[in-house]
Amino acid sequence: MEMAFRPAPEFEVWRADVGFVAAERTARTNEDEYLAGAPDLVVEVLSPGSTADEINDKIATCLDNVCSSFWVADPKRKRLSVTEGNITRHYGVSDSFHCDVLNATVSVREIFE
Repeated sequence: MEMAFRPAPEFEVWRADVGFVAAERTARTNEDEYLAGAPDLVVEVLSPGSTADEINDKIATCLDNVCSSFWVADPKRKRLSVTEGNITRHYGVSDSFHCDVLNATVSVREIFE
């Protein structure tokens, strides 16, 4: 589900198309305030209006502010790009991979279904 957060104090509130936050971080956030820092996992879904600069800025800012894994879902090409640290891996619809943040194996096909 869409998640509102404030990546750093100098930023306005951002919205991730999908976000995941570990339970211990959620417990430290009051219900009436935005998450401080980016979610542990951020998923952005490409739309026709998305630009490479916009996506790259989001990736860099989120990874610099707590996010461990940033996913870019491309529904047109059924491709998922996963950035962790300074490494980006690309997965096709028939691929699966292990996500440390979720401690689970993720099927790319299931993401796009």
